[in-house]
Amino acid sequence: MMMNVYSLRRSLLFVVSLFINALGIDFITKALLGTSPITGVNYVLSLFTPLTMGQWTIIVNILFMLFELPFMTHESFKEDLRPYLLQIPISLSFGIFIDWGMNMLFWVAPVNFVQQIVYLLIGCCVLAMGIALEMKVNVAMTAGEFFVKVIAQRLKHPFGFVKLGFDVTLVLIACIMSYLFSSTVTGVGLGTVVSALLVGPIVHMVSPFYRVLDRWLLSPAA
Repeated sequence: MMMNVYSLRRSLLFVVSLFINALGIDFITKALLGTSPITGVNYVLSLFTPLTMGQWTIIVNILFMLFELPFMTHESFKEDLRPYLLQIPISLSFGIFIDWGMNMLFWVAPVNFVQQIVYLLIGCCVLAMGIALEMKVNVAMTAGEFFVKVIAQRLKHPFGFVKLGFDVTLVLIACIMSYLFSSTVTGVGLGTVVSALLVGPIVHMVSPFYRVLDRWLLSPAA
């Protein structure tokens, strides 16, 4: 029973972290300076198709799941079956949260560069808080992170090195797609670079504050 409560609390906080991540991405996107690297492709596709950024997030994440399979051995697939399958509900939830957040932030409409920077910085901080919480509870991985993990394990490269290459690749694909659709680069810009540089350091800054959750996470049910 105690272990069930422990797992439930962590799972609950993981869902909260997904929503915070989505809200951070939405703030960054609403700043109109370019979205975060992980959602660049999804945002560009949403600009030129009837589907929303959240819906494209679901589709692209499911594609990540399919692309993971060639990099997984039979043994690793059996070992990681649970986290692999968890990507499905996580992807669905994350996509829905992104669209919810975009609707919630209808009032975010910057009219000058200063406001754009303010919303961008808010988005970076919110996204960092979500990522730090996700790391704290350590329940599961989003499809993008799991994809990087699988490639890193197969190629025997450090996770951070592969993650950097993954993010750069997504940004390049977003730029190419945007240019093909509109002969200009949309959805990738200063905000993409700033979020890529700032979010990581902010995660390290805020992570220690989540120690306040330790007592609640580890305490037995009341």
